[in-house]
Amino acid sequence: MSARPAAGSEGEHPRRWTTPRALVAHAALVIWLPGCVVACWWQVGVARSGDSLGWIYSVMWPCFAVFGAVFWWHFVHDDPDTVGRRGLRRMRAFDPAADEMSERAERDLALERAEAEDPALAEYNAYLAALAEEARPGTWRSR
Repeated sequence: MSARPAAGSEGEHPRRWTTPRALVAHAALVIWLPGCVVACWWQVGVARSGDSLGWIYSVMWPCFAVFGAVFWWHFVHDDPDTVGRRGLRRMRAFDPAADEMSERAERDLALERAEAEDPALAEYNAYLAALAEEARPGTWRSR
């Protein structure tokens, strides 16, 4: 047997479970799961007393518990430096080619493709551009 841990295993990130972010997630899970169990038990009691809507809620609370567990898992295992806005900024800092095409250029390219496929859209966009060039006031009040 190899002493080296497999990729993605606990051995690669021994501090993953004890970071401040993970500790907050653990505390939230410790409160969330029992809360969902108590709410489910309460709704089963409500449903058994004659309120048929309680059966729907008694199924909903275990779904919320599963959602909380999935959220906890991702919160602990996702690295905030590699996902989201921070990850995108980091990727662009290390890879200059990733920043070649800005969001505006991507939108313009998508618009050109759409206009090439739809002449009515191109005509409408030309109309909007002509309106924008007239330098009219922005609202009907300021004339």
